[in-house]
Amino acid sequence: GLAREFFRLLSQQVFAMDCGLFDASVAQNARALWFDKASSCESTDFWLAGVILGLVVYNNMPGLDVRFPSVIFKKIKDEPLGLEDLRQVHPDIHLSLRSLLQWQPEDGMDIATARELFENTFCLDFVITWDKKGQVQTEELCPGGQDQSVTLDNREEFVRLYCEWLLKTSVERQFEPFRKGVRRVCDSPLFNALDSAELELIVCGEQDLDFSQLKRNAHYDGYTDDLAYIESFWKVLLKLDGVQKKRFLCFVTGSDLAPVGGLQEMQLVIQRNGGEPTDRLPTAHTCFNLLLLPEYDSAAKLEHMIMTAMDNAEGFGLE
Repeated sequence: GLAREFFRLLSQQVFAMDCGLFDASVAQNARALWFDKASSCESTDFWLAGVILGLVVYNNMPGLDVRFPSVIFKKIKDEPLGLEDLRQVHPDIHLSLRSLLQWQPEDGMDIATARELFENTFCLDFVITWDKKGQVQTEELCPGGQDQSVTLDNREEFVRLYCEWLLKTSVERQFEPFRKGVRRVCDSPLFNALDSAELELIVCGEQDLDFSQLKRNAHYDGYTDDLAYIESFWKVLLKLDGVQKKRFLCFVTGSDLAPVGGLQEMQLVIQRNGGEPTDRLPTAHTCFNLLLLPEYDSAAKLEHMIMTAMDNAEGFGLE
C-alpha cells in the first residue's frame, strides 16, 4: 500500500521529462520514455534511476507509472534488437527504413537499371545526422561510411547498423549506468531467469483493467454480493472509463496498475463503514486492498461519493 504509493509518487519525479534523463522528442512522437543521447546529466543520475526500477522488481510491485517501451527491458536482459524494436522509439525512422527494405523495381527492369534507380531515389550513404542541443552532429555507421553509398545490395546492412546505432551505440553512455543500477539491486538467479516480457510485466503490470475480474474475486465484510446496494456499486465501477478505472485502482491499492496476471490476482475487500445519515466519503487501506464503503441511501449519492473520493485521494495528505 504505502510502498506502492511511495514508488508511484517517486517515479513521477524521477521519470519526468524535466529531469533531463529522457528524450523529449521521443516522448512526444512515440509516447514513450527513451534515453536522451544529448543529456548533460551525470552517470550517477541514470544509475539511480536504474536502482529505483530494480527496487520495484525486487519488491515485486508494479509501482512505476511510466511509459517504458519493451525495448528497454530487452536491453536490460541483453536480448537481440532489430527494426521492429525501433518502431516503439522512433516510429518515423522505422517507417522510412521499412520503406527502404520494401522497395522493389518495376517488373522487367534489369538489375543494373534497378540498382541505379535505387541509389538515385534514396541518395543515402552510411552517415547519419542528429541534433545535439541545436547543433547538427554527424556519425559514420561504419569506417569510411561517408564514401559508401547505400545500394540495393547493402541496404539490409545499412538498416542493421542504423538500428544498432539508435538503440545501442548512441545511448550507451546513458543506458549502461542505468542497467548497472538495475543489476545492483536485482542481480540474482531468479532475476536472470526472467525474460524481458516477464520483467516488463513486473514493472508495468497489466495495462488492460478488466473490472469484471475484480468483481469476481471481491470479498465482503458487512455486505453480501447479492445485495442491491452492492450491485449498484459494481454498476458504477463497470461503467468507468480507462482513466477513471486507473484512478479507482490507485485509490484502493496505491497503484493504478494491475498486478502481474491481471486483476484476477488481486482480492478487493469491501467493508461496510456505517450508514445514513452520513456525509462520510469512502476511504481505503491500500496495504490491504480494503475499501471502507458507507451504505448511502441512493445509487446517485453512492456514485457521487465514490467519484469524489477518487478525485481527492492523491499522496499522503501532506504538502
